[in-house]
Amino acid sequence: MIAQQGEDAHCAAWIYTKEDIHMKDENGEVDYDIEVNDPELVERIFDDVGNIDYIYEVIQNCVDEVTEEQLMLQQQELV
Repeated sequence: MIAQQGEDAHCAAWIYTKEDIHMKDENGEVDYDIEVNDPELVERIFDDVGNIDYIYEVIQNCVDEVTEEQLMLQQQELV
């Protein structure tokens, strides 16, 4: 992609680490005291997350929506 789009091409990324893995308590509140320290479990969790197409669909829908909004604003500015 760098060779195709150039070193200065804009991009966006979402990064999650094991510190973003939390359990919820019996009240449904996030319990930040519970840490997942098992590397195999962390790997399985992120493998599962990476295979969920819904995430990519939502991101693409957001990109499409914002693109349309920005193009409309740009066209209005040109008038």
